[in-house]
Amino acid sequence: MERIKLFTDSGSDICREDAEKYDIEVIPLSLVMKDRFMTDYIDFDNEKYAQFLRTLPEIPTTSQPSPEAFFLKYEQFSQDYDHILCITMSVHGSGTYNSAMIAKGMFEEKHHGHPCKIHVLDSWSCSLSEVIELKLAHQLIEKGTPIEDILFELDKVRRKVLTTYLVDNIEYLIKGGRVSVLKGSIASKLKLKPIIGIRNGAGVNLANALGYQNGIVKMAGYYTDDVDENGELYVAHVGCPEKAMALVNKIKETYPNLKYHIHPMLGTMSTQGGPDTISMCYIRNR
Repeated sequence: MERIKLFTDSGSDICREDAEKYDIEVIPLSLVMKDRFMTDYIDFDNEKYAQFLRTLPEIPTTSQPSPEAFFLKYEQFSQDYDHILCITMSVHGSGTYNSAMIAKGMFEEKHHGHPCKIHVLDSWSCSLSEVIELKLAHQLIEKGTPIEDILFELDKVRRKVLTTYLVDNIEYLIKGGRVSVLKGSIASKLKLKPIIGIRNGAGVNLANALGYQNGIVKMAGYYTDDVDENGELYVAHVGCPEKAMALVNKIKETYPNLKYHIHPMLGTMSTQGGPDTISMCYIRNR
């Protein structure tokens, strides 16, 4: 049976328990402010950071891991594994994929002919969508599935995984360069809550809800349109577990036995979405 090691980045919002359970190495992004430098995921308090964001006069910037960060981890694990499978944030939203690919080239150049092969996959999304792919990969590894078949199955499911965000404060999207100032100022004046979808790796504005509760209703409608009662829901939030649960409860009006998971976002996605943002991820099955 092939020995396969899973990698991801902290933009996946993977919790420490899942990373340990599924034996996943997490390469952190960085959060940068004028007088502070923070490493995502490592010794990171999600709840405190969400509260921290509410009081900041200036929104931090995020920075992808360096190629050297990936390279050093490739070298570390290549001694004990036949394959390293690294699933990253979409190339449309982060330079993390490019860093992982550069590091792959560095590794192959230094260790020409090394038996450990490195595979870097663009998840076409971010946040818990990456976790969905990682869990599938782990299940297949446990069954002894060959790496080529795992890559094939991941490609199939990637085309069915959808990620959608409900944003409370559009200023974070404006300052992060995700929305133009003009569009953002209009939405802000009208008190609209943007609903952003990640489709084929890129962000698209699916709708603007008049108020947060209307946004939750729209989000729930997207889920029930795309998924039957056998689906599984992943919800992430920035310091607002009650709003994440409100989305779950709305969907449970249609699917009372809904299987769901709720996790706080880590620093990267919290910074890009802003406080009180929620996201949902799932595999479309109809």
